[in-house]
Amino acid sequence: MSDHESPAPAHQVEADGGACPSFVAAMDVIGRRWSGIIIEAIGKGNTGFADVSRFVPHIGDTMLAKRLRELETDGLIQREVMAGRPIRVRYSLTVAGLALLPILRDITAWGHAYSVTEQTAAAEQAPTDHHLNKGR
Repeated sequence: MSDHESPAPAHQVEADGGACPSFVAAMDVIGRRWSGIIIEAIGKGNTGFADVSRFVPHIGDTMLAKRLRELETDGLIQREVMAGRPIRVRYSLTVAGLALLPILRDITAWGHAYSVTEQTAAAEQAPTDHHLNKGR
């Protein structure tokens, strides 16, 4: 390394030929079931527990509460208790959570493209009734 080159930042160094630790850490967070859609829900203005619950289909209250706590611990959302009766809790995205939104949109776009491609490929590869009856 020359005097003008600096070592790669620790988050970019791959572990002995393995995956980048930053990539692994990111996938641990967004790869948890429901995490991405919860971030999307809050990013779209669903800031209350019930709002997020309605946005995220088929998630139980216990699991939603657990994921919200994890996302808060991960620094992607913040929880604010609103004064008054009844006490209300509102969730919002942190700077890190906001930075994740475009990435989630890209994943959604890829999902749309991939599912369309997969459906087309499956339809092209599926045997038709004509092909099934041909050997009889």
